[in-house]
Amino acid sequence: MKLVINAYLDNNLGDDLMIKLLAKRFPYIHFYLHTNSSTIKNSFQAIDNIIIKSTKNKKDDLQNADAYVTIGGSRFQLVSLKQKFWRIKRLRQLKRVKKRNLKIATLGSNFGPYSGKIGVKLTEWELRMNDLVTVRDSEAENLLNSFKKVTNFHFADDIVYTLEAIYERQNPKKSGLGISAYRSIRNPIYNYPNYQFLAALADEYIKRTDKSVTLFAFDSENENDLAAAFHIFNLATEKKNIEIIPYLGDEKRFLEQFESCERMIAIRFHSAILADIFEIPFLPVVYSNKMNNLLHDRGYKGLSFELKDFNSDLAVDKLVDTII
Repeated sequence: MKLVINAYLDNNLGDDLMIKLLAKRFPYIHFYLHTNSSTIKNSFQAIDNIIIKSTKNKKDDLQNADAYVTIGGSRFQLVSLKQKFWRIKRLRQLKRVKKRNLKIATLGSNFGPYSGKIGVKLTEWELRMNDLVTVRDSEAENLLNSFKKVTNFHFADDIVYTLEAIYERQNPKKSGLGISAYRSIRNPIYNYPNYQFLAALADEYIKRTDKSVTLFAFDSENENDLAAAFHIFNLATEKKNIEIIPYLGDEKRFLEQFESCERMIAIRFHSAILADIFEIPFLPVVYSNKMNNLLHDRGYKGLSFELKDFNSDLAVDKLVDTII
């Protein structure tokens, strides 16, 4: 069986794990990914049933595929005019796919943010063409319930919750603070104040506890959390007790280091998922509705912050009090 996969390919740990876990769950299916990036190709080369091909081959591969599957959470953001035009172009593509009698599925989605009613309507039109849809939060499920002609959908936890399929828990002795470094490409105005605050927080934590801080870069390509991590490191004074761990395609060391933390500042969505899996107390920093939806569905009652408020207006020492 041959599935052509539409996914967010940016050397992003969360999105890559979703693809790898799906391939592990269905070893008899061949998953075709299309990219011109040799770096991304390297991230999947060890998985036999994932085939990486050039983007120019996608059209031909769709000619003889059995299904076209979209994987990933934030695939339905329609805020800018550019995003809306892209969605209309995608609708035309899916109509051509449907004419070839291919099955169409969308897995692990959440929806929004939207700007105006047209974004919601374009989502509804696309999902009508799907033979199967799974969503990962109750807000998305409620939205689909409002669509009259979208019926074959199911609520399912994020695919990364099946992590044990590819990663054996180490159960290490936990120590130190982990921080999910994050570089926003949508709201870059918040980036540097965020780096300054996280550097000050890391310094205060180290001084108060004499423990280490680990900066985790979940995305190492276009979104480039590594830049965020190095900014935080550069701004900090307690550098000898700070380490940067990037995801560079091999998740094992990254997950081992993540699991060893006793506390986590979770900015990336999947940093909160992993903290939940590894039972690490975490402070969520919200940059999109998907984090709020996760917290709501999991019954989270603790402290949380909006990313835009995570800056020098907060008292670092009082925040460290809540962490330690």
